[in-house]
Amino acid sequence: MFPRTVCALLNDLGHDAVHVRDLGLDACPDIEVAAAAVRARRVLVTENVKDFAGERELTVVCVLKSRLRGAGMAHRLADLLDEWAQKEWAQKEWAQKEPEPYVGLHWPP
Repeated sequence: MFPRTVCALLNDLGHDAVHVRDLGLDACPDIEVAAAAVRARRVLVTENVKDFAGERELTVVCVLKSRLRGAGMAHRLADLLDEWAQKEWAQKEWAQKEPEPYVGLHWPP
């Protein structure tokens, strides 16, 4: 759904990001992608809200491509996700001393 370069940019910012294509999941049904994310304790970033909204063990970050129009989509998305992760981590650390984002649906500002 989003360019692979976003993962490289996020990794450069200190995150552990991987694209579904790199995991061999790009042609898999959403339920398999979600299950793999849960097993690996990863955050799933998608525009496809309706297929992941009911996941109870998964952290889903929803970003609409319409927010990222024009040149530089990968950079804008990486910056948005980096900002979200820093904010989310700080909130979680303050609340429970756990560096993992809250499970559920998230809409970065």
